Amino acid sequence: MARKEHRKKILIVGQGVLGGDVLDFLLQSGADIEVAVGARDPDKALHRVNLARYTAMNLGFSNAVDIVPIDLKNVEATAERLLQVKPDIVFNATTLHSWWVITKLPPEAFKRLDEARGGIWTPMHQVLIRRLMKAVRLANSDAVVVNASYPDVVNASLAAEGLAPAVGIGNIANAVPGIRLAAAHMLALPPSAIDIRFFAHHYLSYRMPSTGGTDGAPYHLSVYANGLEVPRDEIDHAALFSLVAGRFRRIKGLAGQSVTASSATAMLLALARRSGDVVHAPGPFGLVGGYPVRVSPDGLLVDLPANLTLDEAIAINRECQRYDGIESVDEDGTVRFTEVAASVLNEVLGYDLQAYRPQECEARAEELAAHFARFARDNGTPDARAS
Repeated sequence: MARKEHRKKILIVGQGVLGGDVLDFLLQSGADIEVAVGARDPDKALHRVNLARYTAMNLGFSNAVDIVPIDLKNVEATAERLLQVKPDIVFNATTLHSWWVITKLPPEAFKRLDEARGGIWTPMHQVLIRRLMKAVRLANSDAVVVNASYPDVVNASLAAEGLAPAVGIGNIANAVPGIRLAAAHMLALPPSAIDIRFFAHHYLSYRMPSTGGTDGAPYHLSVYANGLEVPRDEIDHAALFSLVAGRFRRIKGLAGQSVTASSATAMLLALARRSGDVVHAPGPFGLVGGYPVRVSPDGLLVDLPANLTLDEAIAINRECQRYDGIESVDEDGTVRFTEVAASVLNEVLGYDLQAYRPQECEARAEELAAHFARFARDNGTPDARAS
């Protein structure tokens, strides 16, 4: 008699916008998985879980969802909870600074602060996932941890402490559907015939779909049609990116959050199935930037095209991260901001910070949050919060 395979259990930590959307997609996927939700306020989480279950049931799916109290600020209690739940996969959907917070600033204030790019918020993205990874290690858990909190940089910094999550989600993955649609249009083929291998940091995957250009940021893109690589001289990247930002432009901001949530769901399901799917993702193995990742029964593998080495791909991402305000992530995990990013922090927020070590992330996050809150109040947004 064939042995029944173990049903994979996915634990979603955090029930904000992203965590809720991922819960929706998982319950609507029809996948044979167990799902649990970890939240600081289980009673509040119950209402969001019930919403997800209602929606899934309307579509013919009725998975149960366990709700467990988890407060990442308490590492020991989180470790005990992991021992009780025994998840195969843990998805971190928490941060101290959601990406959309600064978009609520008045336009001129947002523009001034955005000149520093996304990297300046790294300390606030790092705190909770660092505590979660400490709990995972304390529990001696074999769970695969997937991080949604700026994994392009955070995963690399945590790697120096032996706390790197397995992989991230979003960012580079969010640009992939648009590139495939644009390539299919240029080659007069159905999108299903198009596959790509795309290597780039968060900055490019955020900027290119909005502007149609890269601003000089480096990347690597290989396009495949019906399994065969399309020669570089047969598909103009400038025209391709212009189409992504034009004909195939999508709604962005919070209204477009479903793209990030679907990329997370694709990674989580690939990890549950282990059938060799390729999913684009940032931060695999504690690397900076984004890569195509093959998820096989033996683990994760950066899926390289024939004309690119892993060292070359890493070098592309290290250069590309400077466009996001990150000068480097050192071997000891120190995150260094570019001169431009540090200047904006100082001149706009009144905060002097050029670099920080991973062990300092909590103190730096607290200071950064205080300076941002003051800036938000001074610019007419008293309700702006850093979480």
